[in-house]
Amino acid sequence: MDKNQLTILINLAGMDGEVDESERRLIMRIAHAHGLSEEDVAQIFELENHVIDFDELSDDQRFDTLHHLVQLMKVDGKIFDEEISYCMAMAKKLGYPLEAVMDLYSQVHANVKLKSEIQKIKKKYHGKG
Repeated sequence: MDKNQLTILINLAGMDGEVDESERRLIMRIAHAHGLSEEDVAQIFELENHVIDFDELSDDQRFDTLHHLVQLMKVDGKIFDEEISYCMAMAKKLGYPLEAVMDLYSQVHANVKLKSEIQKIKKKYHGKG
């Protein structure tokens, strides 16, 4: 995971004007799973107007970012129009159609990990990111 991916997630978390604790915890879990420290994450939270270079992201990073966006959008149990719009805009920039977001949306649940289903979706869109 790089700063671009983390910035995309942090921007989504702040769409409703505040970063909910459940959103912050999920971002930290994702960052830790990718070897980033709390200090790394704190620095990115503090960045303003960080320009995201989508060209630096591999196909796997693009899909993982889209998956994490959908997961983050749903984690606090409240989904706002701004979050949906941002998620859709990021999907497009990541090279994915609306259908990919909807496929992920139907399989991502707060505390349930459906890895096999997520992998099926990843394979379906492999090379489109």
